[in-house]
Amino acid sequence: MAHDEPVAHTSKLTRSRVFALLAVCAMSVGSHLEAYIARSTNELTLGPLKSRLHRELNTSNAQFSLLIAAYNLNSTWTPLVAGFLVARFGTGWASVGATGCILLGQLILFVGVTTGHIVIMTLGLFIFGLGVTPLAVVQETLVAHLSPSKHLGISLALGLVSGKMASFVSSLVSLPLAEGYGDQAPFGLSVLLCLMSFSANGSRLAFGWGREEGSGDHVGKRRFSWGGVSRLGDVFWLYILLNVFSGMIWAPFLHLSANIVKERYGLTDGFAAVQAAILLSGALVLYPVTGLITDRLSPHTPTTTFKLLLLSSVLTLFGYSYLSLPPTLFGTPMPGMILFALGHGMSTLLMVILIPRFLPPELVPLGLGLHKSMEMASSAVSQTLAGIWLDAARQEPEQGGAAKGVEGLLGMFWLINIFQLGCAICLWALERRRRQENRAIISAVEAEQYEPLPMNDLPGLDTDSESDPGDDGVPIRKLTPGREKEMPEKGPSSALAQTDRERSRGKVYLGVSLAWIGLVWLVFLVDAYIDLL
Repeated sequence: MAHDEPVAHTSKLTRSRVFALLAVCAMSVGSHLEAYIARSTNELTLGPLKSRLHRELNTSNAQFSLLIAAYNLNSTWTPLVAGFLVARFGTGWASVGATGCILLGQLILFVGVTTGHIVIMTLGLFIFGLGVTPLAVVQETLVAHLSPSKHLGISLALGLVSGKMASFVSSLVSLPLAEGYGDQAPFGLSVLLCLMSFSANGSRLAFGWGREEGSGDHVGKRRFSWGGVSRLGDVFWLYILLNVFSGMIWAPFLHLSANIVKERYGLTDGFAAVQAAILLSGALVLYPVTGLITDRLSPHTPTTTFKLLLLSSVLTLFGYSYLSLPPTLFGTPMPGMILFALGHGMSTLLMVILIPRFLPPELVPLGLGLHKSMEMASSAVSQTLAGIWLDAARQEPEQGGAAKGVEGLLGMFWLINIFQLGCAICLWALERRRRQENRAIISAVEAEQYEPLPMNDLPGLDTDSESDPGDDGVPIRKLTPGREKEMPEKGPSSALAQTDRERSRGKVYLGVSLAWIGLVWLVFLVDAYIDLL
């Protein structure tokens, strides 16, 4: 399993690579069937069953939110560790461990649902969460390496849309299965699909699909070091902040959407589940379309990706704005759900596409790991606090507390969406400026190498340093000492640190990120102690 890593960005799509891509796409189908109540790329899904859990297991909003947070909790640190390990050792054992944890966690969750024991269910989701986001890091890394050149966007889109399809189907069938065959039926089906995903990955490794002559995990082993984090610059850490805001407004709304529209618009459980399923439908069409657009318009830069990301943020903002209006004004949540579906349906893919478009290949697994960790940490804390907020509102039924609680929650989502949009604009501007600076440096170096420089008007050139004679006898000046470490590396590099001061800031940002994960764990453990024990 130490030699399963394919060659990156080959231009030839062989039969072996087709089989490998199919197997990689199947790796997340099982986790996604359990995936509508959570969210986009690797989730779990109890959403349409939430009302039944309230009635039959007597769970509170806080307890239900803890179920989801238990899934999210390990996803705050496992993607980061997975990013290091995949970059250092490859995807072989990482894929086995991730799919194995998902299968084991799903089995425990099935037992918990069958016995009606909420602590066992929480344990199952906890183990399930150990594998879900590491699997996303492995899957997206494999898809990026297996993709033909200049087709990164569509390849990632097709890799993720299989899981989205499973999530969409789950949102439609989970409640009918539970009503017809008992609450354990959808979870039993998910166990079977998790077993299929585990087998698909095993087949990929056993038959060597996607393995090419001379390739392997040794490529990543030679190029990656633990000091890679210090190479990440301000552009990348601003991107991480964008993930923090996104995690706060995407996953919690998807988790709670069925309950929110039921409370706000007076819908039945079944119709609320259908309305909530709309949120996942957008990705089924928008993932491939978004991938094609980014590949066609700007395959080597993130320019188009940023434009679409801003559009997606505006659409989700409009969706929250509509849902925050008085429900009697239009009487249906449909337009707001469609707006959110259109925005969220392309945003999660765009966040993944950005990483290989501004980081060199050897740092892509690490970038994906940090991206997943911060997004899931924000999702976990937002989900937990949302449950506490809704439970507190329910304590005042005579004042319409439940309705006011939902209204206040939508208002908070709207406000955070504003911050997310502003952060996305700043990130676009900063990345564009850094890319232009990199081009200027490259142009200056090329001019030094190939042209005589009679004028000393290029920044970074030491006019007082000793000159070397060129091939034609004309002196060619050297770069200022120390300037060479500011040179952009081969491949995407706009998110890399270029100065010692920027590297120092990166260490501070990493410390803040780790502290944020610690705070998320503290909030969860305190809430779990109060509501589960």
